[in-house]
Amino acid sequence: MPATTGPARGPSDAFAAGCRSLGLRLMRDLGLTDLQAAGLLGNLGHESGGFLRLQEVAPVVAGSRGGWGLAQWTGPRRVSMEAWCRAHGLDPASLEVQYRYLCVELRTTEAVALTALRQAPTLEAATETVCRLFERPGVIALASRLDWARRALAALRDGAPPPSESRAGRVRRARNTGDRS
Repeated sequence: MPATTGPARGPSDAFAAGCRSLGLRLMRDLGLTDLQAAGLLGNLGHESGGFLRLQEVAPVVAGSRGGWGLAQWTGPRRVSMEAWCRAHGLDPASLEVQYRYLCVELRTTEAVALTALRQAPTLEAATETVCRLFERPGVIALASRLDWARRALAALRDGAPPPSESRAGRVRRARNTGDRS
C-alpha cells in the first residue's frame, strides 16, 4: 500500500524538485518523452509519498518488510534491489542509488514495462502503463497516481528552459502589446 493517499501541496516541495532532477535524467537515460517520464514519476510519487518515505508505512502483507525506496520495491524485487546494492557496495537508502537501480531494472527484468511505456502517447496512458506493468500494486489507486503524474509534468515543464524567441517573434509581440524594447 502506498505511503500516502494524495499529493502534498507547495511550489518548492521535494517532489517537484525531485521531478525536475530525475525527469530530465529519465528522458535522457531511458529515451522517454516528458509525458512518459511524468507517468513514471507520478507512480513513484504515489508509492513513496512524494519521495519523502523510503519505507512503506503500512505493509499490506502482514509480517513482511513492505516496500522500500522510490518504487517501493517489495518481496523478491526488494531482495534483488538490496542484493544489487550489496554487490556494488552501494547504500540502498541513497536516492541516486535507487535511481540507478530503477534504470537497471527497467533495462533488464522490467524491460517489457519500459518498452510499453515508450509507446504510451498520453500522460494517462503512461501512468497506467507504469502502474500495471512495472509497479503491479495490490491497490491500484490510479486517480492518485495520475494526480502525482500531473504534478510531475508541471514540475518538468516549469523546470524546462524557456524557448528562445526569434527576432520576428519579438517584433510581433511588440506590435501586439505596444512593447518597443
